[in-house]
Amino acid sequence: MNPTPTSISGKVILLTGSTGPMGRHLVDAYLQAGAKLALCVRRMANLPDLEMALANHIDETAIVPCDLRYVENVVRLIHRVVHRFGRIDVIVNAAAILGPRELVMNYPADPWRDVIATNATAPYLVCREALPWMKRQDSGTIINITSSLTRDTKAKRGAYLVACHAVEGLTKLLACELKGTNIRVNTIDIGRMGEDVQPVASPQQWVPAFLWAASDDCKLNGERISIADFGAGGSKKD
Repeated sequence: MNPTPTSISGKVILLTGSTGPMGRHLVDAYLQAGAKLALCVRRMANLPDLEMALANHIDETAIVPCDLRYVENVVRLIHRVVHRFGRIDVIVNAAAILGPRELVMNYPADPWRDVIATNATAPYLVCREALPWMKRQDSGTIINITSSLTRDTKAKRGAYLVACHAVEGLTKLLACELKGTNIRVNTIDIGRMGEDVQPVASPQQWVPAFLWAASDDCKLNGERISIADFGAGGSKKD
């Protein structure tokens, strides 16, 4: 794999879904790149394992328990991150759940609300609360996540698919509203998603996209970045 972009070193990255299948790989990759990490954790049962894994990175990390479905929690999250690190350079909205695989006419209402709240409303809340700080520092990067389902729709993907469309719309809307600033917003297409929100592709195939999108090498705004845009060695294809 090509060397990690050096411009990530020292950046403060807020990562949601940090204990999920994607999150743990991103934690390792961003730490290796020299970033400082604010890690959002929803399930308290996951805290001990994460704390143990980060025992040698106390100065570069902050773990913040937070249920992103509730606005008051997100407000506290952002203030705790800014209080700890003084700024937020990058947001990676990686928290997501799949929900039931049912036809819409059979889909239960409560799981639908939970998926939409976690996958679509939470990124909006995080962006809404963090953007004033990014505007104040006159810089920032927001990375949202979608899947190939929005271009290859399949039945029984329910609220997860609808939320992916919503996140793509949020990205384009924010990019439009932030045009002319030093804040950019992009969506990474992770490809096919397996069970437990685990990408079908190997981490070697999708982690480089997240490193590149968080770096100063990425000048895109409002775009959909595909993991297929990166070569076998992790380099961005021309």
